[in-house]
Amino acid sequence: MIYVGLLCLNSTSDKTAELTDALQSFSQTPPLVIKKESLILCYGKLSNILDLDEVWENESSVLIGRVFDRAKQCSLRKKDFKNLTDLPKEKALENVWGKYVYIHENKQSSRFEVVLDSTGQLPFFYYPLLDGSILFSSNIEIIFKALSQKPEFNWTYLCSYLIYGNSSSIETPFKNIYELPPACSLAITKNERKTAPFWNPLHSYKNPDIKGRNAVDVLNATLNPWIEPYQNIYVSLSGGLDSSSLLYCLKDLVKEDQALKAINYFHSQVKSSNEYDHARKVCEETGVELIGIDVSNSLPFDPSQYKEPLKPNKPFPEFISTRWAETIFEHLPAHQSFTFVSGHGSDHIFMRPPSKRSVSDYILEQGFKESKRQFQGIAQFYRDPLLSILKENFKSLLTHSLGIKKERRKIREKHKNMPAWVKQEVMQIASSSISHPIYNYLSKKILPGKYHQLDLLYEGLASIHIEIMNQSDPTYFPFFYEPVVEFALSFPTYELFKKGYDRYPLRKAISDHFKTETVWRRDKSQTTGLIQLGIKKNLKDILEISCEGHFVKQGLIEKEGLHRTITLIGNGDTNFMWPFTHLVSLEMFLRYWDEL
Repeated sequence: MIYVGLLCLNSTSDKTAELTDALQSFSQTPPLVIKKESLILCYGKLSNILDLDEVWENESSVLIGRVFDRAKQCSLRKKDFKNLTDLPKEKALENVWGKYVYIHENKQSSRFEVVLDSTGQLPFFYYPLLDGSILFSSNIEIIFKALSQKPEFNWTYLCSYLIYGNSSSIETPFKNIYELPPACSLAITKNERKTAPFWNPLHSYKNPDIKGRNAVDVLNATLNPWIEPYQNIYVSLSGGLDSSSLLYCLKDLVKEDQALKAINYFHSQVKSSNEYDHARKVCEETGVELIGIDVSNSLPFDPSQYKEPLKPNKPFPEFISTRWAETIFEHLPAHQSFTFVSGHGSDHIFMRPPSKRSVSDYILEQGFKESKRQFQGIAQFYRDPLLSILKENFKSLLTHSLGIKKERRKIREKHKNMPAWVKQEVMQIASSSISHPIYNYLSKKILPGKYHQLDLLYEGLASIHIEIMNQSDPTYFPFFYEPVVEFALSFPTYELFKKGYDRYPLRKAISDHFKTETVWRRDKSQTTGLIQLGIKKNLKDILEISCEGHFVKQGLIEKEGLHRTITLIGNGDTNFMWPFTHLVSLEMFLRYWDEL
């Protein structure tokens, strides 16, 4: 669903016509309007077939998206939402999960509250107007359309992305445009705007009611209501633990009138990127049809062949693989409803690989007894000297005992490993504080391994904000939705790793329930070889977009050094792969907006 609206805090003029005009040029359906005393909401759809989002409404609130009842394990009923008028947001939303934006108006205090679900896949961007009112939308392009003005870039955000990658921050790539991050609430009055975390994923830690559940039951309760209205369910299947777990569960959930299929994409000439045989084995066990797609002709950096209906809200590393995503999309039905399900996210919440700091968690909770076994297990997994594991955990234990604020994962390493062609001005403009608001609220006494697990979670959530393949109905990531995240974080970090295997609770549950050994696979493919082939094939275009782009013109990148790095990566040198990828995706993002 796409939407645009206005929270009228001071203005009394009716802007419905302007908002409808801004939306209808993008919507395939005539925009609908909801008007309350101080709220105007216009909403539409990019596709009647694929977009299954709905709108719930009561006297004081509006709820947009796909929302499910936790207890009943089904879509939230309209009449149930109507009964939540007088409840505070915490009570109104405590028994729901899904992809949603919740807007509540408190007339007595002249206050609005907006809540975004834990994934942020239905985003909320906003622009503060001079009279204190808030113009908001699911898409930044619609905001600029409503304002009838051209965008101005936020270079602090852009430089921060170059160094740190994706973030779930309040800042956006544009000046004066802000975002409500996933799992946060935004309180708005005439004089103040305050953003704070709404959902604490650690509330489930060691909760026996949650931890005692089985991973299969948790996945089923999350998958079943989501897939219910679709004719076709497609699983992105690598044959690894995460995607295979989803396929095993879905096989038992689909109805007779639903089609379940798996898609495996591979490069027939690059062995390290070919997992087709693993996927085939899983499909043979489950009896699910496998669609194999050879993406040899859809290399990274290949130009896109389709024009998306809306410009991207943010830069994203997957911009370099747009043609690959389009190739996958071409194998999906154009005139039937479908959902595309991805196993991405399990790595983040179940910790692949396990945190070296999990030994610190064990010592803090269980003492030193048998900690030697924990140290040895992690050292063997990483093939690191035992002394280095001891040193890292001693440091984390010291930081924890002294109450020192923990540093976000890899920030120091990012600075240290930046290439020389990134000029010092980028470091000065960038800000490591462009991150999810939860980092401002975490206790200094949070367990070291748990902090690492949360870091991975929010890093993963930032990776799904931009939908490349299909904007009308985003890919479904079950492992990032609240019920599954809360289950994964209910375990101590040292229980996620056992017998030399990471993600142990998930592996064991799937293996025991479905009587399969396929989920004990350890190896995983990598895409470095594909990036090298893509650079060689598209070298001219890559040099043009990166060496003649905005960052070079702004004097932030040293052109000759960048040129050398691109040549080296194309010849097999993987140093500075991520800074290069971030830069190219930034320039591709800026090109989209140059066309406005």
